[in-house]
This record gives sequence, C-alpha cells and structure tokens, in this order.
Amino acid sequence: MNDQSRLKTIDDFMLNSEVPLDLDDLMLVLAEAYKVPIALIGIVGEFSETFKAHYGTTLSKVTREHAFCSHVVEERKQVVVSNAREDPQFMHNPLVTGEPHICFYAGTPIEINDQVIGAVCLIDTVPREIDAKHLEVLDRIGALVSQHITLSREHEALKREHGLIEKSPIVLATWRYDTSLRLVHISRNSESVLGISSQDLLSGAVALSDVLTQSAESDFTFAMQAHMEGVETHTCRLQISTPTRTIWVSMISTANFREDGMLYSVQAFLFDTSDQKYVEDKLNKTNQRMRLLLEASELGTWDWNLVADINQVNKRWCDIVGLEYEYYDSSSRFFRQLIHPADYVQVEKQLNMHLTGSIKVFNTTFRMKHADGSWVWIESYGKIVETDAQGKPVRIAGIHRDITQRMESELHERKKTQLLQFINKTRASYLQNNDLTMACQSVLPELIDISDSQFAFIGQMKKEGDSSRLFIHAISEIVWDSSSFSQYAEYKKRNLYFTNFNNLFGTTIQTGNVTISNVSGTHPNSKGVPPGHPRISRFLGLPIKIKDKVVGMIGLANKFDVYTNEDAEFLQPLLDALAGLFYAVELEDARAIAEDKLRHLAMTDSLTELYNRRAFLDECQKLSSQHHQGCVAIVDIDDFKKVNDRYGHDAGDQALISVAKKIAKQNQAPNFVARFGGEEFAIFLKSENKGDTHTQLEALRIAVEEESVLYKEDIIKLSISIGATFVKDTFEADFSVLLSLADKALYRAKEQGRNQVVWDE
Repeated sequence: MNDQSRLKTIDDFMLNSEVPLDLDDLMLVLAEAYKVPIALIGIVGEFSETFKAHYGTTLSKVTREHAFCSHVVEERKQVVVSNAREDPQFMHNPLVTGEPHICFYAGTPIEINDQVIGAVCLIDTVPREIDAKHLEVLDRIGALVSQHITLSREHEALKREHGLIEKSPIVLATWRYDTSLRLVHISRNSESVLGISSQDLLSGAVALSDVLTQSAESDFTFAMQAHMEGVETHTCRLQISTPTRTIWVSMISTANFREDGMLYSVQAFLFDTSDQKYVEDKLNKTNQRMRLLLEASELGTWDWNLVADINQVNKRWCDIVGLEYEYYDSSSRFFRQLIHPADYVQVEKQLNMHLTGSIKVFNTTFRMKHADGSWVWIESYGKIVETDAQGKPVRIAGIHRDITQRMESELHERKKTQLLQFINKTRASYLQNNDLTMACQSVLPELIDISDSQFAFIGQMKKEGDSSRLFIHAISEIVWDSSSFSQYAEYKKRNLYFTNFNNLFGTTIQTGNVTISNVSGTHPNSKGVPPGHPRISRFLGLPIKIKDKVVGMIGLANKFDVYTNEDAEFLQPLLDALAGLFYAVELEDARAIAEDKLRHLAMTDSLTELYNRRAFLDECQKLSSQHHQGCVAIVDIDDFKKVNDRYGHDAGDQALISVAKKIAKQNQAPNFVARFGGEEFAIFLKSENKGDTHTQLEALRIAVEEESVLYKEDIIKLSISIGATFVKDTFEADFSVLLSLADKALYRAKEQGRNQVVWDE
C-alpha cells in the first residue's frame, strides 16, 4: 500500500480536517437498520483517524494505531470482528477496554481514486454475528459514501467557478433544447452587467428577447437557428434596452450536440462592449466617407493561412457582404458564421474534400449574410497554393463573385417549376385517393421547402350551425407539452379545428387579405404563442378564396429572410388550385348528402318512417349470405278498417304510427322492421331460441293491447295479430317462402279470434 498516495488523496479532497460530511443522518439510519448503538465514517490519516460522520458516540478522533478502520485500509477489504474481547489482536485495545467499549466491529472500505482512505463501520458493545447479505448492503453503502465524497468535491469546485463568474463582468447563460430553446441557467451577475435580474429571466417574468431591440432580436434569433442547423460556434452583438439604460453586448455562443447530431444545449458568454461599439461606430462613419474615394473591383479575393487561421481578403470581398475592410475579422470562425445555415454543411463538405485531395478545386455557391441583414449569393473558387513538408495544405487562396441577381432569377424559375409540379401532385393525389386531407399532407413538406419556412399549415373553413371553424388538413409536427400532444393526437384523427380567430391567422380569415408579420410582437393581432411553443418570429397568412369568399388559408412561419408580397403572389397558383379542390369537395359532399336522402326516401315508408317492403326484402337478401337464427313475423292491426270507417283516415294514420313505434322500439338492431302495406308490418328478429322469440312477440302484442291511441277526444283501443315462422339458418334461405309461411300463420291467428301470436306448424 502506497500510504503517500493515499494521504495525498485525503489532502486533495480536504478530508484531513474535522469538517463533517453532513452524513450523520445516514449513520442514524444505518445504526437503526443494523440495530447497533454506534455507526460512523472514519478517515484514516497519517497519525489519527477522524470521524467525519457518526452516531452513538461523542468521539471525533482516535489514534491511528488503535483505530479498527486502519485494518480496513491496510487490507483494502471488509473487516469483521465478532468479539473483540476474545480476539488476541484487539482484546487489549483501549477502544475495547475503554470508551466506546467495542466488542463487535464491521467495516467496509471508502475508496476514492483507487485509494482506500477510510471505512464505514458498525460498532456494538456486545458480541454478534453478521451475515453475507448484510455485509453486501454495507459494502454498497461504502460505495455510496465514496461517491458522495467525490460529488461533494466536484460541487465545491463548481461553486467556486460560479462564484468567479458572478464576480466578473461576463454573464454565463445556458439554453436547453427540446422542441425549442429554453433558458435554464444564467449567472447572478446578469443584473449588474445586463440590467436584468437572473430570477426574472429564469422565471419567465422577463424574456431576453423582451429587452432586445428589433434588429438585435433578429440577430439573436438567427444565432439560435444557426445552432439548430448544426453551427457549433457563433458570435454576434446585441443591443439591450432596459428602463434604466441601453447597452451593447457581445455574445459568444457554443452549441452542444447529442451523439445523433441533434442539438442538446447552447451556452453563451455575454459581456458589455458599449464603449467598443461607440468607437467602432465613429470609425465606421469616417470610413464610409473614405469608401467613396476607393476603387471597387468586380471580384473579391481571399487568402487563407490554415495554420495561423488568418484569412486575408481584399476590399471588394468586404463590399460584397457590406463589411468595413479596415475592421474585417480575419479568423475563419468569422467567415463561417456569415454562411447561411442551410448552406453551411455543403460548403464545409466541399472545402474538406479539396483539402483532403478528393477534388482538385474548391468551387461552390452559397449564401452569405450582408451587413444590412439580407442574403447575398456567392460563387467561390479556391485552390491549395502551399503545402508543408508532409504535403499537408497550409494555404488556400481563391476568389468570390456576387451572383445574387443571377441566382435569384434561376431560383425563381426553378421554384415556379417546383410549384407547378407539386400543384399537379396535389390534384393527382386527390383524384387518385379522393382524400383532400391526404393530398394536403403529401405536399406540406414541399410547401415548407419552397417557401423557405420552418412551420406551415393548410386549413379549410367548415360551417357548423351559425359559426365557422378552420379545419386543419395539414400542419407541421410540433409537440411541446401535454396540451399540444392532445391537439396533435386530434390532428392525427383528422379532428383538429381552430376556433379562435383573435390572432395572426385569424386576421387572414376575417379580412380575406394577406397577413405579413416580420418582427415578432409588432402586428396588432400578435398574441404570442402557448408556453414552450417554438417562437414564431415571422408569419405569412394566405387566404384561399372562391368568388371573394374565404374558404381556407395557408399559414407559413419562421422564414430565414423576411416575408414579402412577392411571396404571396408567387404562391397564388397554389391557393387557386386548393380553392378548386375545396370547391370540388364541397360539390362531392353535397352530391353524397343528396344521394343519401334519395336512398332514404326510396327505402322508407313516409308515414311510419320504417323500412318499406322493398328495403325489408333487401335486408332479407343480405341475410341469405350469412348464418343466423331467428324469426320472420307478419303483424296485422285487428279490425283496422273499422278504425278508418268510424274515426276517419287521420285517426287510422295515428294508429299506424303508434303501432309502428312500438314495433320499432321492441325490435331495434340487429332486428329490422318494415311496413309491408296498409295495416301490415313485417319483422325479422334474430334469436337463438324460439321460446324467447315467442316471449318477445307476446310482449309486443300485450304492449299494443294495453295502450290506447288518443285521437282528438276519442280513445281508440287496438290489438294486433302476429303470424311467425322460425328460421334455423338464414344462409341461402328463401325469404319469400318464409314470409308466405308467416302470412299463413297470421291468417290462422285471425281465424282463431285475433289478438294472438300463431306459429307456422
């Protein structure tokens, strides 16, 4: 055992003092669990053992030569002494003969950095035994104490680091990403540096975006979206305006990614650079006057020293992206953060392929952010011009050319073609599947892509009574909490409706006009988003109309660039196509409803609203292809002609309706009933037992007999006769024969005095 290494570990973890480990409660629980009077944690130093936690003894330290825990340290394993008074090794130990009168001892190692520094031990003043199971648990407790000591040291170190940050002029902030970036930590010096308390920021009482100016909010949003697209580091300058002051803050942010490449968190340092910004502004104004005197070239040049990470460019390169040449940052990090996030991976791939020799030259096109916030299309051509002794590239040089006008023209034409293709795809999908929702969902990803947006939805207005709702055919898959999960579940069931129009998309529905909002919170109908929902920084609402009537809309959100009226004009053909499909669906729905009504009229007796004879026979035909048991019965109202003759046909109709209701009530699905004509009805009653069927028919007969029909001031008493035949298997049965048998049974019921149920013999 290397005692010097062990003692150094104790010193490194500051365990050689009498400062406790705050584990006395654990010792209490341990003593109670093992039913011993004493439990303690001992750290064995060079000359003594210090008790860092204890229960059942007032001792805080013993000499090392008498310490039982020294044996655990020396042997690096559990030590158990069942009866120290009879053990020659321990019987004369002053801790046995005197306080605390140790008789039983069980100790397990505390191990840190492969060094046994002490023990967790149990002590009793009487002899006892301990089984292997309890020793295993004691060993696990020793491991937990070891872990606690390690974590305590790390916690103290972290507290010291945070203390240093909180005393510095630099604010540390952390955002966690699930479906959106959420602030989870900000150092407590934020109030002195930024003018906003950390408590307000973390509780949500004040959002960082609330105190940013409009341009700063756009830069902040761009930085966070860039990280979500895979950019690891980013630097930007933000202007913060609070009731007490306005300052400029530089933010250096770093993204952390999971193993699958998804963003996990963003950490950032923010520090006040107001004085530096003031000097830069003064210099920029001076330099802008000088720019008018300098000649501009058509090509921007760049020369990148890979080893020193210095990228030297000419003035034209800076002019292309609106930068001041004198204050250009020559690091590759600065150049990379200007690249559009959607193009970043492609540029890096092409550059790495050239640097590794896979391709002869670096030649690609991409977008860079101009100083005015717009995007400039760049064509870049470069080649390795210097290598080291091992052949590794150390310098690469090339040119930049502004091709914005050409690219925008080509992109517009390409997008027009793409738009036409997916309009045709929408129509074809609907024609093939006769499913408008499926058609909308199939093109939603292409709509998001062609509009350069992050989110989108397609909705159709649906009438419900006197009000209307927006039915959502297709929407981006956003789930941020339990409430939105239930909404998304409704969407999957095709049952998601928007009913609140007091917001941005509602403006489109209610006015019938295009809605554009490019700065969050500035539109009069901006109502924010639900808590936890990804931030909507830009929005475009497009109405779908038929003859100036709004029948639906498309909503787009979070384009990297601003939305314009040109975007709305470009997508108008899609709006027209959807309007046509909506109209076609409405016509189809109306035709289906009309057909259902006609079918219902053709199959229903107009007076009783029961099946008519034809519908009854159709249902019987369906039964002929199935295996069922049951009864075919014919019901006839007794002496119905006398009712008509005495009270009139209106009274007869009331009698028919009354009997029809009773028959229908007692013979609901899967049974079916029809009026066969005049005062005659037919029933098919599914049943496994003829006796049960007879009981049901008798119940029907009695129900008619016991109830009277009130017509004006007259009370009309009725009765019915029923003829029935039992069907053991309806499969391939001839129902015309069965009806004839039931009719004959009915005839016998009439002959035998009416008001009775008679079965076919």
